[in-house]
Amino acid sequence: MSYLTRLPKTELILTILCFALILGIPQVGVIGAFILVFAYIRRSKARPLLLNSMRFVQPLSWLKAIAVSAVLGVAIELFVETLFNPLVEKTTNTPIDLTQVDFKNNIFIYAGWVIVGFILGGLLEEILFRGFLLTRVFALFSNASTGNIIGLLSTSIIFGMCHAYQGWSGVLSTGFIGIILGIVLLIKQNLWYSILTHGFINLTGLTILYLNYYDTLRTLLF
Repeated sequence: MSYLTRLPKTELILTILCFALILGIPQVGVIGAFILVFAYIRRSKARPLLLNSMRFVQPLSWLKAIAVSAVLGVAIELFVETLFNPLVEKTTNTPIDLTQVDFKNNIFIYAGWVIVGFILGGLLEEILFRGFLLTRVFALFSNASTGNIIGLLSTSIIFGMCHAYQGWSGVLSTGFIGIILGIVLLIKQNLWYSILTHGFINLTGLTILYLNYYDTLRTLLF
């Protein structure tokens, strides 16, 4: 994969600042980092080239992108809920804290969370973590394999850390999902697949919680 031949100094500084914001004040820092990246994109005199370097371009087929992402999103979330999360919780001896997600048995609140899951979780986080940060870290290395590995790990670690409100099990779970979403970008070479897959992961997880199947899936194999 080749995104950039070199990383401009301005983007290097912006990348470091984004990492510092996210790690320093995780939840608020993500919003701040996204605002900085969004402002940089808006002010860029070479916006089409910048967006292309982020692989933020229109898919050849929206129908295919949505269908593939939907299948990926559902499959990833079911795998995480039935196998990965239970293993993590047993290892850390700490359950994932999802108390912030409260539907109050109200379908409209559930629908609101779904919208947030696609816009805040899917669009905003993928533009920031995979679209901008992953591709900028990759550009720091002349060896593609090294760039891919360090880019995936570094962005997934801070992606997990910004979910620290879910406890250490939540950090590991979301960090793992971050790696998968990064791999989706590396394979598909189009950020929309990562954005949509992230949205469908959130949709599946929220639906599981709303239908009260969370505990059932978590104990299905253990």
